[in-house]
Amino acid sequence: RPPNFSTSQPSQAKPKLRLACIPSIGEIHPAVGIMWVASMLLLWSGGATLRAAAVGHAPVCDGGVCQEGSQQEGQDGSAMLQVSAQGAALHTRTNRSAGPEAVQQEFAAALMQMMGQRQHAKSYQDPARCLGTVVRPLEPAQSAVLVKDGLVPQYRGWWNMPIQQSPDVLSELKKRLDPVPWRQRPWGEVPDMRAGLAKDIIPIMFEATKVSGVFEKMPKKMRSIYWMRGNGVPEELTILHYGQWFPEQKQMIVPVAPFTWAWPGGRPRNAPFGGAMHSQDSTAGLAAASPMINGGVVFSYNYSTCEGRYCRRDLPTNDDMAFAYMQTGSLGNMMQADDLGLLASVISRGAILPGILSGAFTLEEMPGSEDGSLWKRTCYWGPDRCASTEFGSYDLTKIVDEHGEPMQPHYDEFIKYMGEVPLMVWAGWADEQAKKDVADRIEAFVQKGTLPEFGSYDL
Repeated sequence: RPPNFSTSQPSQAKPKLRLACIPSIGEIHPAVGIMWVASMLLLWSGGATLRAAAVGHAPVCDGGVCQEGSQQEGQDGSAMLQVSAQGAALHTRTNRSAGPEAVQQEFAAALMQMMGQRQHAKSYQDPARCLGTVVRPLEPAQSAVLVKDGLVPQYRGWWNMPIQQSPDVLSELKKRLDPVPWRQRPWGEVPDMRAGLAKDIIPIMFEATKVSGVFEKMPKKMRSIYWMRGNGVPEELTILHYGQWFPEQKQMIVPVAPFTWAWPGGRPRNAPFGGAMHSQDSTAGLAAASPMINGGVVFSYNYSTCEGRYCRRDLPTNDDMAFAYMQTGSLGNMMQADDLGLLASVISRGAILPGILSGAFTLEEMPGSEDGSLWKRTCYWGPDRCASTEFGSYDLTKIVDEHGEPMQPHYDEFIKYMGEVPLMVWAGWADEQAKKDVADRIEAFVQKGTLPEFGSYDL
């Protein structure tokens, strides 16, 4: 059984940092503070998701092809961080045990070096001349076509999905997990967080999200639980089969909903970048979870033939699901996407000024993938609409198949990776009335601009 979260307290020996934001937070570890500030800035300034640049244990890629499990080591025990700029690889070194400041410095240095190579700034205003990933317009978002075609409302989230998760099923499943104390209530109710060991969480996540009338309509290759392998941010598992699929538009939308995401309740022994973004207890995981849950984040994926450097080249040329461009929307906004470029300024602590860079995230099915079992989840950064510097990418790896059965060797590798560190999931709300109250407040906010009364809380 995982540790009793009611008695788990942050270490008093670590340095503390007091931050003020809306809602207010208490004293937290600096590494968590960095993530928290980034997340809240995105949530309240047109964004919602934090993707840190820590990639210390990510597989090494050479010539655009990642060799799974490979790792370059130096005599000083440091890891190679690969950054591409204008198609060329820029390599920087950082010690695995370095703290969050090192992450920021490496990220800022890579971006500044990339920007220093720009000889003709005007050329990057023209997407046709971009040597990296073209950043798509934020407004209208790529999912706006679904609104225009009358397929979805302007705001789509867990609260108004056409087919809801069964409250009885969720209630029974969360009884098998331990409650995680959490006093956040920006929408008037406290999200019900639960924790358990990886081997117990995985089947529960699958059962909770395999919703009849939804699951069978989602793309077959995306029905699974995915491990965010090599992701430096404290988030471990996600599912992509509770959402909506629109084959004519080749778009899939997936809201953050109960049991769709799992965060660590501690620091796995081999966490990427030495666990710089993790904490020994649940603090960092809850900080990463908060903006996604309370921010009502929705992900949109626009699939196409291969457009990236990692896509499988042995697939038929008519494979129109080898690549997906990603966008996120706060409070389920389908018309306006979040500005991912804001992350560059936050992570670099102002070394990169807001508005200078843009960000682009993609999914690219990699060599060796079988029916969507392995994707490169990329993070690209650059000025204007051209994002050519890669930093923070990781491997989205299936650990169970569409029947919920373990996929080896990745399932066992994930169980070993987590060890005795528990996973935390959002299990919904206290009851159906609490869920309805939150849903009504979100709808009132997005439709009428009525701001709920935010309370103060501690992590």
